[in-house]
Order: sequence, then C-alpha cells, then structure tokens
Amino acid sequence: MFRTVVLVLGVAGLWIQAAHAQAVRARSGDYLFAASASDARALWVNPAGLAASFEASVLAEFAVERPIAGDLRLAQWSLGLNSRGLSLGYQRDRFQGSLSTSALRFGLALPFPKGAIGAAITLYKGNLVDSTTDRGIDLGARYRIVRPLELGMVLRNIGRPVLLDAPGPLTAVASAAWHLLPNRVVVAGEAIVAERLGASGYDTSYRGGLQATIQWSVPITVVGAIDLGESLALDQWLVGIAIGSQDRVMTAASGGAFGPNDRLERLSVTGMASRQLGIP
Repeated sequence: MFRTVVLVLGVAGLWIQAAHAQAVRARSGDYLFAASASDARALWVNPAGLAASFEASVLAEFAVERPIAGDLRLAQWSLGLNSRGLSLGYQRDRFQGSLSTSALRFGLALPFPKGAIGAAITLYKGNLVDSTTDRGIDLGARYRIVRPLELGMVLRNIGRPVLLDAPGPLTAVASAAWHLLPNRVVVAGEAIVAERLGASGYDTSYRGGLQATIQWSVPITVVGAIDLGESLALDQWLVGIAIGSQDRVMTAASGGAFGPNDRLERLSVTGMASRQLGIP
C-alpha cells in the first residue's frame, strides 16, 4: 500500500514544471506539518491526517492582523470538525477594503496499517477575476516508518482553482516528523515544490518546527515554526503556546523576516475539543 501511495504522488509530482498565487494559508498551516497534523486541523494541512487516529474533534480559529497602514482587524476565521476521517471545514478571509473570500472544504481519509490516505475537495468563492465558484482537490498520505518517525505527502491545488487573482499552482509537499520524546517533543520539517504558472520551472521552499509539551496537571505546549525561501532566507516565524489536552486553547503570534523592518503581523486564538473514539 505504501509503495502504491508513493508511486501515485511521485508521478503526480512530475507534473510540476510551471507557482505563485496561493490562497491565504489557514492559520493551522502556519504551525502544523503534513506529517504531524492529526485532528480537525489536518483538513487544511494534509487530509490523510484526519484518519491518523480514531478521534472526533471540533475547532474554531480566529486571526487578526496589523497591516502596515491601517488598524488591527479580523483577517481570518475558520471552523472545522472531524470524526474518524470524515471532515467538514469553512474558512473566511477578509482583506483590506471590501474584498472577502471563502473556502468550504470536505475531507475523507481512510487508515491502513501504519498510515492513512486522504482527499479533500474545496469550493472557493470570491476573487478578483469573476464571480464563479472554483474547485480544487488535495490528495495526501501519511506513513509511519518506525514508531518515532512519520512521513507525510500532499499534492495540493489539483485543478488549479482561481484563489484570489490567479490560478493556484499545483504544489507538492514532502514532510517528516520525528517524535524525540513520545507525547512531549516533536521536530518536523517540510519541503514544498510549486509550479510557476506562465513560466518554466518551479519554486521551492522549506519549513521547520518544534513542539514541546510539559505534562503538568494541565499540559502546556510550546510551538515554534519558521518558513524559509528557496535561498533559505527567513520568510516567516511563529511562536505559540497551547494550554490543555483534549480541550485546549492556543494563542500564536507570527511575523516576517527579522530585520530593521520586522514587525508582529498576525495574532491568533484557536479553541479545540477532541475525544478519542474506540477502534472499530
């Protein structure tokens, strides 16, 4: 099964030769990785993660941003739920001015020994090109090589939907997550390859992150993540803290590259409730 998944995603990855316009990334995608997301937030990161564990979860996520010119404002909010691999989510993005876009996403994932495969279909509404609703598909896979090491693979924007002002590029993601200490410390990384629409070649970028949990009576988790460009220059940083286990709340702050013009760009709050279900 694993070889079949790798072959399918590998062949799909060969389509990548042409990237730039993207939908606004869900806040969950700023700190989660394709090899580690495993609850309702996986719908926006890697749909295979929806079946990584037998659980039911619901989430609400709100992000505010501080534009270079303008007041602090609500920039994004999203809702989602997942139950044993069947998931539904909604994301709303608000831009400066009167433009808003929305994404309604349906996900389905199926487990297999040591892993899972999944797919998500998204209906995008609102862009600068026309008033139609565009559709995109994501395919994903998860596989545990050994107990501490998990791999994740995703092919995004199949169908190249118009996301804001241009079609979204076909994008391939390869991810790995290493559980240094089970349920305590996780290190994760991603490599992203996206086609250049209207030009030859492709763009690459990288992400890395760390999650550390202190198992007190009320667990506390510290999260950090960075996005790196093709030249390995820092594009974005994020730090966050989550309190709780099954029921938890998380706050996160992020900004651009460090330097004289660096500033705090986005703050978010996430509420999550999850319950482990019996294995069928």
